[in-house]
This record gives sequence, C-alpha cells and structure tokens, in this order.
Amino acid sequence: MRPWLRSLPVNHRYGCVAAAIILVLEIVCFNLPFWTAISAPAPVESPHMTLGEGLARSGAGVLRVDDPTKAYIEVSGLTDSAGAAGETVRYVRFASGSATNRDAALDDDRHPFDWALHVRIDARTADGVWHTGTDDSFHRHVRPSTYLRNRASDGPVGAVRVWIQETQGAQFAFDTLEVNAHPPLRISPVRVLAMSAVAVVFAMLRPRSRLYRIALNTHSRRQRIAFAAIIVPFAAMFVFTVWNAIWSGSSDVFHQPYSYVYDFNQYAQVADSLLHGRPWLDLPVPQALLDAANPYDVATRDRLLSQGVGDIYWDHVFFDGHWYTYFGVVPSVLLFLPYQAITSLWIEGGAWLPTPVATAVFLFGFLIFSLLLVIRIIDRFFPTISVGVVILLLVVFACGSNAWFLWLRPTFYELAPSSALMFTALGLWLWLSARRVRMPGNDGNGNGDNDDKPRWRTWTINDPALTADPEADGIRIDLRRVAFGSLCIALTLGCRATFIFSALLFLPIFADEIRAGRMLRFLGVLLPRRMRLLPWPRRGLWTTWRSDLAAMLPAAAVFAALFAYNLWRFGSPLDFGNDYQLTVTDLTRYHEPLSVLPQVLGYYLFQPPRLIDSFPWLDVPFTHVEPWQYTERMICGFLWFMPACLLIAALPAMRRTLMRHRIWGLACSLLALGVLELVFVAYKGGLDWRYVSDFGWLFSLVAAMTIPAIFEWSANRRFLFSVGQARLARIAVCVVVALVFATMLMTIAGTFVPSKISPLIRTNPTAYYAVRSWFVW
Repeated sequence: MRPWLRSLPVNHRYGCVAAAIILVLEIVCFNLPFWTAISAPAPVESPHMTLGEGLARSGAGVLRVDDPTKAYIEVSGLTDSAGAAGETVRYVRFASGSATNRDAALDDDRHPFDWALHVRIDARTADGVWHTGTDDSFHRHVRPSTYLRNRASDGPVGAVRVWIQETQGAQFAFDTLEVNAHPPLRISPVRVLAMSAVAVVFAMLRPRSRLYRIALNTHSRRQRIAFAAIIVPFAAMFVFTVWNAIWSGSSDVFHQPYSYVYDFNQYAQVADSLLHGRPWLDLPVPQALLDAANPYDVATRDRLLSQGVGDIYWDHVFFDGHWYTYFGVVPSVLLFLPYQAITSLWIEGGAWLPTPVATAVFLFGFLIFSLLLVIRIIDRFFPTISVGVVILLLVVFACGSNAWFLWLRPTFYELAPSSALMFTALGLWLWLSARRVRMPGNDGNGNGDNDDKPRWRTWTINDPALTADPEADGIRIDLRRVAFGSLCIALTLGCRATFIFSALLFLPIFADEIRAGRMLRFLGVLLPRRMRLLPWPRRGLWTTWRSDLAAMLPAAAVFAALFAYNLWRFGSPLDFGNDYQLTVTDLTRYHEPLSVLPQVLGYYLFQPPRLIDSFPWLDVPFTHVEPWQYTERMICGFLWFMPACLLIAALPAMRRTLMRHRIWGLACSLLALGVLELVFVAYKGGLDWRYVSDFGWLFSLVAAMTIPAIFEWSANRRFLFSVGQARLARIAVCVVVALVFATMLMTIAGTFVPSKISPLIRTNPTAYYAVRSWFVW
C-alpha cells in the first residue's frame, strides 16, 4: 500500500479505493464495446439492404412479420478497404427510426407493435457459407442495447443477416442497419450511482463497519431520520405506481374468441355488488354454462369454449347460477368500496379503483409497519444492539417476506398477500407494544416533572419483570393496542386466509401476562403451578374480562362479519367458495395427492437455480411434479434465494442467549408456524412463487432474531475466551454478513430473471434492457 494511502483514516482509505474501482469499472469494463471497436473498420456507408420474404411494409417506417421462417434483413456486398470481398463486422446497429404504433397499418391483438425485439445475426463468409449467430435482443429506447455484436464470425464476411425472431403478425419500427457502427464511450450517471450505492452498502455492513459500534437509540432524532430515509425510494416507487396505474388507464379485462374471459377487476366488482346490496358479481352468465351437467369439469368448459360460448370467466367462482370471487372481501370494503362511493358524488355510478393502486397502498403500508415491527422486536428484546445489526435484520426481513417481488408486479393476484402482510405486521407491532412501563420521574400524583398524567413507554428486558401484581411492578397492558392488534390479525382472514394462523402468536407474545393471571386467566389456570408467575392472585376466572374482551371481541366481530358474508353468498359460514372456482381442474372432486407433498416441499426449499451464461446468469429451473399438482415457475428454492435463513440452523446453539432475552419461545413459535404454513400451502395450494409470502416472513423473522444472538455470542467470546474462540467468533460474524450480502445479491439477480412469472422484461422493459446493456459486450 502506498504510504500516503496508509496515512489516511480508514473511512477515507476505503472511499479512495472504492472510487478507483468504480472509475476503472465505468471507463474500462462497462465501455468494452467502445475499446474493442476502436480498431474495427470504418462504418459501411449506404449499405445494400434487402428484406426477406417474411417481412412486409406495414406503414411508414414499420415492418410486419408475415413468415417468421423468412423474416430477416440482409446487408450484402461488404468489401474491405482494398475492395476485396469480405469485411470484418464487429457491431451492427439496429436503427429503428421515429415510427410508433400510430404509424402501423394494423392495430389489434394479432398484430402487436413491439418496442423490444428478439433478433439473431448470421454472417456469410467468403466461401459462401452462412454461420449462425446467437440470440440477442434490444429495446429501441435503450440506445446502447441497439449495438448488436456479431458473434457468428470473427473474420471477413460478405453479408450479414439480422433475423427477426418474433411471432407472425408482430410489427416493429425500422429505419436502417448501421454495419460496423462504433459504440461511443458512455459514462452513465445511473450506473455510477448504482456502483456507489453498492460501495456504500458494503461499507456500512462490512464486519468492521463503524455502525456495529453505534447503539440503537429509538429516541434519537438523527437515527429516526436515517431510518425514515429508507422509505424515501419506496415512497417514490409508490407514487410512480399510483400515477402509472391512473395515467395508463389500461383495461384489466382480456378476452379472445373461443377462450376464457380474464377479468382482474374482481375486488372492484365486489365493492360494486356490496353497494348495490347483492352478494354476486354483476357479470353475464351464458345459458349453456347454466345448462351444463357439471360446469366445473374442465372438458365440459373446453367443449363450450370450442363452440363459441362466451362470458366464461377464468378464476371466478360459479355457484347457483351467479359469478362470485373467492378472494378476500376486506380490501374491497376498506379501499374499493369507499373509492367508488366517494367518486359517485361526481361520476354516475362511481369509478373503480385500479387494482395496482390498492396493491401499492398495502405494500407501502407493509414497508412502514415491517420496519416498525423489526425495530420494536430489537428495542424490546435486544435494547443494546447496534445500528448495523438492525440494518442487517431489516434487509433479511424485507427480502424474505417476498414483498419486493410483489411490488415488481402490483397486480390482481398480489393484492391478497400484500394486504395480509400489512395487517399482520401492524397487528404484531401493536401486540409487542402493548406491555407498557411507567417512565421514571412521574408518579402520577402531581410530583412529576411536567404534569400529573403518568407517562408510559414500551417495556424492554432491562425493565422490571412482569409479576402478578400490577401495582408492584409498575407495568400495565395497553388494551387499545391489544384490541387493534387483534382486529388487524383477524382482518387477514378476509385478505388471505392462510395468514390467520398468525393469531397463534398471541400466546408467546402475551405468555407472561397469561402466566401472571393478568390476561386470559381461564387459560392460566390450566398451566402447572411451576409455570405460573407467583404469587398467583386468588381471584375468579373472569376477573380479567376487560383484557380478555380487548383480545377476543375485535377478532370475534371480524369473524362474525366474514362468516355472515359467506352465509349470504354460499349458505354456509365456513364456505369461502374456493371449491367452486373455474380454473385448471375440478376442485369439487379434486383431492390433493399426499405423495406430491415431499416433492413440492423440496422445490419450495431446496430447488437450486438454473445457471446460464448470459445476463442475469440465472433462469427458472424445471420443476416436475408427479402426479399432477398445481405448479408455477419458481426462481429457485427459498433457502437458495434467502441464504440468510440458513442461520436458523444456529437457533439451538443460541438457545441460552435467546432465553436470557426472553425471546426463545417467540422464535420457536415463529419457526413452528412457518413450517405449518409451508406444509399447508404446499399441500393445498401447490407450487407458486406468490405463496412464498405465506411462510417466508416467518422464517425470515426467525433468522432476524438469530442474528443479534450470534453477534452477542461473538462479542462475549472475543474477550472472555481463548484466541481460537475469538477467531471463531469473528468468523461467525463474517458468515452472517456474507449470507446477508448473498441474500441481497439473489434478490437483485432474481429481479431480472426473464422466465419468471411477470418478468421485468415485460413489466418494465426499458429498465431491464438498460441494466442488461451494462453486461453485454
């Protein structure tokens, strides 16, 4: 190391090294097309171009694919500087021109206008042999991606063909091909900012970061502002999602002849039905479907569709001659119904809230309350933890909850888990904040520093332990937080029913209150005497009726409303309509085969990703289930996608530390509940990446509780044990940090996987191709 660099402070030294690396990467690595094309021949002027028979003009500057087997653009007659046949071609730039879909002659579903194209460059050498290149793609609005590398032949070629690998009827803009175009030297501010962000994150979370020496202080204004800054980019995403959904005004109804109707306005339709006092959706029902002996039979529905019967709605509930939905009613009541009712004041009948807006609202709410939940757990059970560890926990929980991938596709199917995640995080945060302790310096009798009203704060393990006498320990239970927490958890039954199992977490969270006879006393009396917090008060079973009602009455009210709604629709309070949906199979007769459960569980947890040799270097692996069970494309198994959850294996070793922090019971309950959710979803729901939201947040929260225990265990062994133990402690910390970095890397890479459900290449192709162009040389 240079002497002048060694004399700098550590932070400045790291900044200089990071800046040098970013400079080299930006100028050299990410601009390799520029450097490799410097010695290439001059661009071909006025190239002789011919269109294959499979391409036809379809408007001013627009081409149409009529025959994919002959859809190519050929540039021939290439000569070198001496006039000999053959020219070395390194890059071909596809210039699209300024034509848009408005210039296309045809505009319908069979003739889409493509802004991004899949192409392949073939080259003909001097011997007249055509050499096949590799598949490539570009987006016309991402200029660096339009420089296509010729990988068919590195030597002199007499002609090149750009094959358009799109379906028949596809239309695209085209102006000319620039043969031997020289990519310019391009300094991308976005790329520099991205690398700078990576450098900052690495500096903040590396094992020797200063953040691990700063204690968390939830009352510090500076730390509050810092944590609030985490929300800023997501707030910008939220605003963009809402604006895009409202501005685009795209239809959520898709239908083609002889096919199902895909209508993703079900939540808005439920709100409209409730406003008009009917339980069913206002959708037409074809008479042929009413007359069918078994409308749930797939073969029967296919026969009706082949006969031209329309208005058969995919993934809708068909019951007693009407259309319904089996998706939860709570989002409709809380967002869609008020929106339609308010807009009806100036729009006849009211407007329907776009589903992506509702999904974004719940995801943004989950972001805020999950941040509060993790900080509440740390503040209550690990009050001396560092800021650096808290950031690690936030990363683990945010990635493991699957919220990022729900946010990338804030559509109809993502609304149910998004709303359930928000209410679960809010409910748990309220429950964990319910135990309050009187702040010192205020006795409530006029002797306080400010006023006569006692002030309370959230209890932590540094405060006196809970006893059976509230007057002795100065601890009370905030019944409002208990009630609202129970209300939020109960609402998950009307969002996504599997999340209702999180209500079981009430027991470990309020275990001490139950053992002390201060809440749910009728359960406390069932405990053995050694498990109670003595002295056990000699009172009746219902002396805690206020706290019992606060815990159970809000949930009972929600359950009663939901059961009455089911009774109104299907004649049974426990029938949510799931068996009457028209999807891939007849659920009225289908029984999940138990033999597929081990297969689906293995895929959910251990399926490795499929590695490929091009960006993003990951692709969807093949998942085969025999006998049949519902499956969708998964990026990889959860433990591959969330390496940080491997830390759960250290849970038994951290048992004493977690017990000392009085969180062992909650951690074990979360793990058991996660296993229960995983098995239930795998057996009843099948394999789908959206279903990871049901159990991923539970496993991630367990891993998040294990991390501070490992850091505390490591800190103790660095100073109190041998040199070997100290080295082992440092290795443990490095392993934790490395697994968190691997988790972030998998999340970023998974964002760009092109074969997953609703990939970024379709939802935001400009962003996908902009990032992809950084890594294509």
